[in-house]
Amino acid sequence: MHKILVVDDDKSIVLMITEFLKIHDMKVIQAFNGKEAVELLDESIQLVILDINMNGLNGIEVCKMIRENYNVPILFLSANAAQHDKVLGLGVGADDYITKPFDPIELVARVKAHIRRHEKYNKNSRGNMVTVFDEFHVYRNAHKVIKGEEEIYLSSTEFKLLLYFMDHRYTAITRKQILADVWESEHYDENTVTAYVKRLREKLKNDENDQEYIKSVRGIGYIFEADATTLPYQATSINLKGKPVR
Repeated sequence: MHKILVVDDDKSIVLMITEFLKIHDMKVIQAFNGKEAVELLDESIQLVILDINMNGLNGIEVCKMIRENYNVPILFLSANAAQHDKVLGLGVGADDYITKPFDPIELVARVKAHIRRHEKYNKNSRGNMVTVFDEFHVYRNAHKVIKGEEEIYLSSTEFKLLLYFMDHRYTAITRKQILADVWESEHYDENTVTAYVKRLREKLKNDENDQEYIKSVRGIGYIFEADATTLPYQATSINLKGKPVR
């Protein structure tokens, strides 16, 4: 049974979501403010549904705190349909965004899709391996990306997208293909891929105009270009905190 943390200071929203998730055989942990959410979160939680506009500790702040320790998928809820609010939410590490009022059936479908993708990538990760290119060390099992001695924080969807690109490097891939293989859902369009690629580029770039790794292919989509090597974790010289191993 999947375990979902639902966070909203509107109790009626929490109760409604709880009932729909229970119908689909999911266990719900309820939180009615940001402080409760942080206290209740642990390794057993498989997805977080998080309202942005809460009193006290808001959803943006909670998301940032979650991302310090967990790579669990995060789905934002918001009454604000503005593009700026959506970009802000995704920019701090959320994996998805749905605007109130929403269709509970669509919400459940998105929850299932994110959990399925998360489990698939965990299962298919190449054991305790690290992929190395230039200054970057990508730890598959730990869901960590280290550049030099600093960690680059990616949401779970950003991390999955990076793994997908690395596993298909030097191959031109269409947005439609990326959407089908990474998102595995009909609830998104190709603009979703464009937005996530932009964010991933921003986090990997070495300078203001850098598109060194993820390059656009006119009329097709994208290509990832980097000479990468995948090795057992023990064979690398960087530990998971980004510090050199002595």
